Amino acid sequence: MGDLVIFVVLWIVLSLVAEWALGLAKAHTLYYIIASQGFIAEKAFNFLATWLTPVFVFVVLFLIFTLIRFHAPDGKPVKSSQQTMRNMGFTIFWVGLSFALNIMFFLHPTSSDLEQMFSAWEPARNRGDLVVDVTARQWEWIYTYPQYGIKQAVNNLGEDELELPVDRKVKFVLRSYDPFHTYDVYAGVIHDFWIPAFGMKEAVVPGLTRYEYIRPMQIASYQTNPMVRVQCAEVCGPGHPWMESPVNIVSTGQFARWIKLQQKLQAQAGS
Repeated sequence: MGDLVIFVVLWIVLSLVAEWALGLAKAHTLYYIIASQGFIAEKAFNFLATWLTPVFVFVVLFLIFTLIRFHAPDGKPVKSSQQTMRNMGFTIFWVGLSFALNIMFFLHPTSSDLEQMFSAWEPARNRGDLVVDVTARQWEWIYTYPQYGIKQAVNNLGEDELELPVDRKVKFVLRSYDPFHTYDVYAGVIHDFWIPAFGMKEAVVPGLTRYEYIRPMQIASYQTNPMVRVQCAEVCGPGHPWMESPVNIVSTGQFARWIKLQQKLQAQAGS
């Protein structure tokens, strides 16, 4: 009984210390998230980490405690005066607790957060969104703004870039094919549209059209934080590590000026 009391006290103290350290990490932001749906994932991680920290401490402490407390001196086994082969109460408690935790995690945050994210994709909630067609080819991201007649958005160096207005819903239409060559669309490869600062990614599959909805919530740019970029997260060939492009989250006024500039550049290229 003495060993059990010592173990429980150690477990409680170390769990409190671990939760305190986790709280400090949360306060200093474990992730750099600037988009609405990304905060859902961040809250889910924090919830799971909070609940699983005592479980992690229990398992690690149990291994270390038994290794030290019941270590045989000089490597010679010593027969214990008290040995228990089976403890049905402990088995039922441990299995029941594990089952309850898994059911809880399935209901929340898994199911509840997925329902929240899927409901945000309903057409009725996405009227008037900014639509950005994203084309993935080996090894380039191409951005088209059909609402403004922009066929390929580029910066002043002629490089592809993604410009988004802050606090406006964005609908990404994702496709994988090469618009500059005529060939079977199914002959492409799978890419993965990933903006680390948004906390979400979506596979871009040849022959399929996929969608992602997001709402940037603060002004940011690749120049100030490298997490604000589009990065392919699916190995797609030798050029995969360099399949990235900068992202700029700007004010509404600046976005309007950028649209006019893109339209001017496109008109000059077509003349």
